[in-house]
Amino acid sequence: MKIISIFTPVVLFLGLVVPTAALAVVEYFLARVESPWPGRILPILSGVYSLLMALMVLLNMSTAISSLGMVVLTALAVLVLLNIPTAIFLAVYRTTRRHFAEKRNMDHRDIQDL
Repeated sequence: MKIISIFTPVVLFLGLVVPTAALAVVEYFLARVESPWPGRILPILSGVYSLLMALMVLLNMSTAISSLGMVVLTALAVLVLLNIPTAIFLAVYRTTRRHFAEKRNMDHRDIQDL
């Protein structure tokens, strides 16, 4: 039991934090592309993944545990935990795309000044 409690943070760190950090760097470069769609790929995929995992937990646990409240609570916890990377990707996307919006407004003002 003690070994499991020691390895849980390590597994969580290696399984969630490290890939999220690496993909956040990828998201930064995708969001810098002129078209907005490449930067939207990772947040969409992350959101769909979290929904599918929560649904899978909900369906798998509904047959194993008779307590409906515990099943829903566990699925909700999985949904919240796996949407943390989605929120990070969206934050990176919005802060990176803000540069394009400001540049577009500056260009628009320059054109109007002419």
